[in-house]
Amino acid sequence: MRTRDSSSLARVVVALLVAWLVVDVAIPMLAMWIAPAPRPVPVPSFARALYALLAIAGALVYVSANARATAEVRAVAGWLLRGTSARSRGAQRARLGVLVILPLVAGAVVWNAVRPREATPTTLRTQHPTLPQAFEPLKNPLRELDDAGRRAAHADGRDVFQIACRPCHGAAADGRGPMARGFRLKPADFTDPGTIATVVEPYAFWRVSEGGPGLPREATPWDSAMPAWKHDLAEAERWKAVLAAYDIAGVEPRKPEGSPAAAAPARPTTGARDDGERIYRARCAPCHGERGDGKGPAAPYLDPGPRDFTAGVFELRTTESGQPPTDDDLLRVVTNGIPGTAMPAWTVLSERERRLVVDYVKRFSDNFTTKPAIVRPAKSVAASVAIVARGRDVYRQAKCFECHGEAGRADGPSAPTLKNDHGDPLQSANLTSGWRYNGGRDAADIFMRLATGMDGTPMPSYADTLHEDDRWALAHYVRSLQTDAAGGVVLRARAIAGDVPRTADDARWREAPALAIPLAGQVIVRPRWQNHAVDEVVARAVFNDRELALLLEWDDATRNVEHVEPGPPKLGRFGYVLADERTRELKLRDGVRVQLAAPDADRPHFLLGSRGRPVTLWHWRADTDRAMTERAEGSETPPVETRGAPLEGRGVWKDGRWRVVLVRRLGSDHPRDVTLARGALVPFAVHVWDGARGERDLLMSISSWTFLSLEPAASAFAPLTALLAVGLVAGGEWWLVRRGRRR
Repeated sequence: MRTRDSSSLARVVVALLVAWLVVDVAIPMLAMWIAPAPRPVPVPSFARALYALLAIAGALVYVSANARATAEVRAVAGWLLRGTSARSRGAQRARLGVLVILPLVAGAVVWNAVRPREATPTTLRTQHPTLPQAFEPLKNPLRELDDAGRRAAHADGRDVFQIACRPCHGAAADGRGPMARGFRLKPADFTDPGTIATVVEPYAFWRVSEGGPGLPREATPWDSAMPAWKHDLAEAERWKAVLAAYDIAGVEPRKPEGSPAAAAPARPTTGARDDGERIYRARCAPCHGERGDGKGPAAPYLDPGPRDFTAGVFELRTTESGQPPTDDDLLRVVTNGIPGTAMPAWTVLSERERRLVVDYVKRFSDNFTTKPAIVRPAKSVAASVAIVARGRDVYRQAKCFECHGEAGRADGPSAPTLKNDHGDPLQSANLTSGWRYNGGRDAADIFMRLATGMDGTPMPSYADTLHEDDRWALAHYVRSLQTDAAGGVVLRARAIAGDVPRTADDARWREAPALAIPLAGQVIVRPRWQNHAVDEVVARAVFNDRELALLLEWDDATRNVEHVEPGPPKLGRFGYVLADERTRELKLRDGVRVQLAAPDADRPHFLLGSRGRPVTLWHWRADTDRAMTERAEGSETPPVETRGAPLEGRGVWKDGRWRVVLVRRLGSDHPRDVTLARGALVPFAVHVWDGARGERDLLMSISSWTFLSLEPAASAFAPLTALLAVGLVAGGEWWLVRRGRRR
């Protein structure tokens, strides 16, 4: 019994420690995993204080309700205040240590509570807001058609989905479309049982019709990239898109309570001879075409275009140049997809289904009648400083720079002239962007591309021209060119002494934290552009007591400093621009624009704001190498220049990379401009144009809301308050010890 009693206080201490670990460690980590978020999501301060109060109150109730636990606490208090049972030298030292540590802990707690700190971007979002009453009685009229009618509706719906919805939600409806990487609020994964399978069909129709702008405030409409498709899709097309979303995801809508059982869904495929053909028609034909010729209904919008299987030419292989791929090569592409293209990773299909598709694809060409020779390296070479240095020399000797550029940014002298075997313009690979490597970004993957070449493109095989050791060295050098800047949602501006840097080569930029901001194509409003050129901007910021300087860097293979106003772009279905827009003979400038909003929880939409909720724009143009301040209240009308809001801007292009510096005063005399205050979170987004790709106006790369935070000012209040807390606790201890000894 004595042993059990003596552990009462220990149990209280352990319980409080576990409560702290749950609130400060476990919950933030769990939130990061669920969100997903790039770093742990902290519990709001108010909630932390409430949990702490409840935990302490529970501990006090436990102690006061147990006489033996109360006696134990009194014994510990007596030991601290009167030195009871502290006769040994070790016990005396322990008592003294506790008396010293308690004031220091109190000071640390107070300092942490009052010290200047950055605001944290936390958003509580309602995943499924309430369905508006006007949509509740709606029914999908397509489900009431006969079998033939429903099959036709399914087939039409797949085309609508693959053209209109695939860029974000993906060809497999798994939320991993080509645009998904650039949006903070990721597109919904319809294959997840917790998404559209949990809502009735009128709910999905409401979301398709009204998009992000139709969401209530608690669902953060300002973060949603979902278009309001009521402006571009007829009512029947919206119902077809809903029907296709459920069908492609392999789920069924939730049935209203009391509704009769629905008829079994009729599938859109007819005449399929086997499962491979059925899967191909349902999953692959919208891009590659029913005949495998790369001319599906979605093909005119894709750059690069879908593979023409009838030609029997494949880039990603482990076979010798000019030979067809193995079944495993094709399976690897179907499984992993091809980054930087519309080809998704078909992981929603089982391996058996993927192999059936591979078998069916091989029927389109006679090239698979012979067994190919597989390339197998004689050995594997590990990376080292010497190997990478040797690879750099091989890069020069093999003239890789002629296409890929000196720094690997696809800006070589031959890059503008590259074409594939069909005569279509081809962009050389940017070797610094590892996430876009076709076939994998590791040295072994790169070695295989060097050994086999990429048939159908100007990329040759080096199996006969470079020794294997040189190919390994070159592979490791190419791997070393890949860069990955830190991600996140907050750009932390550093405070500096003296003037802010006004040139991109100022050494002080290296001391400022970098933030990689992902970009997507502007697919929210027409004209929609899914073939965007720039998928990432790296930002840095510094400031002094007067000005803020912002450095923006992004890869661009060409320097475009001329501009002639073009005509409107060529539009296809649903407001999407056709992919051949980039082949038009146009003279368009490069440019970048930073969009800012007031630090308010109720933000405007991240694409040029919204009516009544304006945004400020800092717009730099390469043709003038100057920047201007603009104002926008939605994408419906062009931004308007704001006079009297001075902004400096200078850019420099070198080795396939733009570096632009924007400088502006912290305060502003203009009533509609954004004021930059220390410690506040200022929402900002980035827009980028690559003139060589036909980009202008709304044809651009865009980011979601990110946040700019100016380092909080140092203050004497926090340390003085902490010292006062230390003094008060130490004084209280001294008074209690003296009083205890008198007793």
